[in-house]
Amino acid sequence: MKIPVKFGEVLLPKSDVDMEKWCVVACDQYTSQPEYWHDLDHYIGDAPSTLRMIFPESFLEDEPQKRIGKIIAHMEEYLDKNIFRAVDNGLILVERTSPTGAVRHGLTMLVDLTAYSFRPEDKALIRATEGTVIERIPPRVEIRKNCPLELPHILVLIDDEDRTVIEPLIGGAHTKLYDTALNKNGGHVRGFHIADHTGVEKALNVLLEKSIEKYGQELLFAVGDGNHSLATAKACYREDIPASRYALVEVENIYDEGIVFEPIHRVVFPNNPKLFVEKLRAIGGTLKGTLFVGENVETFMLPENSIEGVDRVQKLIDLYLKEHGGRVDYIHGEEDLRGICAGEGGIGIVLKAMDKGTLFDYVVKNGVLPRKTFSMGEANEKRYYIECRKIR
Repeated sequence: MKIPVKFGEVLLPKSDVDMEKWCVVACDQYTSQPEYWHDLDHYIGDAPSTLRMIFPESFLEDEPQKRIGKIIAHMEEYLDKNIFRAVDNGLILVERTSPTGAVRHGLTMLVDLTAYSFRPEDKALIRATEGTVIERIPPRVEIRKNCPLELPHILVLIDDEDRTVIEPLIGGAHTKLYDTALNKNGGHVRGFHIADHTGVEKALNVLLEKSIEKYGQELLFAVGDGNHSLATAKACYREDIPASRYALVEVENIYDEGIVFEPIHRVVFPNNPKLFVEKLRAIGGTLKGTLFVGENVETFMLPENSIEGVDRVQKLIDLYLKEHGGRVDYIHGEEDLRGICAGEGGIGIVLKAMDKGTLFDYVVKNGVLPRKTFSMGEANEKRYYIECRKIR
């Protein structure tokens, strides 16, 4: 039994790079708010930035091949201009302070893609926590497959109630690698180099052994955020793209007090809004839910259990769109949802947050959660791109 991790070289920008412009939020955020990305683009200007090396999903249908070409060109330009510095073993203690003041910690490391699967029946050491939409993978493979660098927004969770892996490192005398405010109200982030990874390896090995006792099967990591990015990395590995067996992620402890599970709301733009609302009201339950119908606020009933509520709503949406047409988007934050509905005439469905302490047990017993059941914080609390890694 071997832990599926290693500690390879990671790249960070050199000290003369403006880190507040370098770091940008995960590409799968603000998908229904392109103005967020336009404003960010204007703020960054010509400064070096991870924005130039990612594909915001708000623009996936906007000249994708042209955008991919620009992404690759920027990566090669940054490498040619030697703006990076290397961190030898790539083990970085990340301290993220959210705009609310909550602090969470994580460790960057490389995970072995041969130990990852989004298929519940595989009982992999690294597992998806939600259903994976296969159709979302090919366009993301097109982005990744020719890139010389990868940038992670993937957050992977461990079930470490005794706090043995990450917490012993907090407050130690480590070399500081970066310390910056995050743009667009993202809070603050600091990173520290962990020169000796022996203790982390030992603690992860013990955690893996304990999983057999706790769950009756081996389980080390559950993907908390960025599962489709990890699935894309695995798909590229299967296509024998060189040096891509590993993916760079940030590992966090689900018991970290700074980690909050937020609900992911839905906004639907149905071809027949009246019919769609009628079907929503037919779900039924004992929990009063909120609907934003254009500029109006209405209510409907949902099951008390948050996971069951998400499951019923998602199945209804999928069936309705298949039969009647329209589109759906997934929104982090109730105020953002309300604004989108008022501005674009959509129907917003406010959902209830799940208890994060039930995640690992649910995944072991049931496979995966319904799609988009939870979010690790609001959109501006998501992981910002900072570290890079050569995958060529």
